[in-house]
Amino acid sequence: MIRYISLILFFGLVFNSCGQKENPSVQIYGALFEIMHKGDLSSRISLNQFDNDSNIFGLGALKDLKGEILILDSKPYISYEAGNGEVGISNDMNYQAALYVHSVVKKWNKLKLPTTINTTQQFEKHIETISGVNGINIEEPFPFMIKGIITKAEWHIINWDSNDAVHSHKKHIESGLSGVFEDKPITILGFYSKNHKTIFTHHSTYIHMHFLTDDEKIAGHVDDIIFGDNQTLYLPM
Repeated sequence: MIRYISLILFFGLVFNSCGQKENPSVQIYGALFEIMHKGDLSSRISLNQFDNDSNIFGLGALKDLKGEILILDSKPYISYEAGNGEVGISNDMNYQAALYVHSVVKKWNKLKLPTTINTTQQFEKHIETISGVNGINIEEPFPFMIKGIITKAEWHIINWDSNDAVHSHKKHIESGLSGVFEDKPITILGFYSKNHKTIFTHHSTYIHMHFLTDDEKIAGHVDDIIFGDNQTLYLPM
């Protein structure tokens, strides 16, 4: 009997250990509270040091808050307000970041996003549940992606006035380009963390998301979103 129980415990431990895996490492440079409360918009990292790295997924804001950063599988999409008031996008790594978060992900697990998940708040609750089921440690930060035709999204690309020393989330949204699009295919890269509020997520949420439209004409920060009914969620394997 004792030997039988020992075997059960042994195989139980093996099973549990196989179900657990380490999250991909998340590197963080800068912090929102330094920007918001100290007005520190200086460079925290030069993106060109990652120019030869593979499988990079990252997001953030440029030095002096003069644009948004999105990197998908090591290809950068640096969005900014062009001189004519339109969206400019650069695929160059020769930029510096005031805030930058990235991870190296070699393989992604594809999951169907339930049609009942429409709002950011619903998604935030869902990703915590589904990530735990898929062996991700929800006490540690991790990246995710979403692909599909989004029903509606509100977005902005920051272009901060260097003479303005008073920061707020509302002013950041209103400082540069912004817009709303509907029924548009996009790719979203986000990072989830329960422990990084005011570091790389705002104080009211556990997620930070940037996007790229499939035609690669617009990239920026997701302010609010309605997902729709045909989305694919990608979690790191």
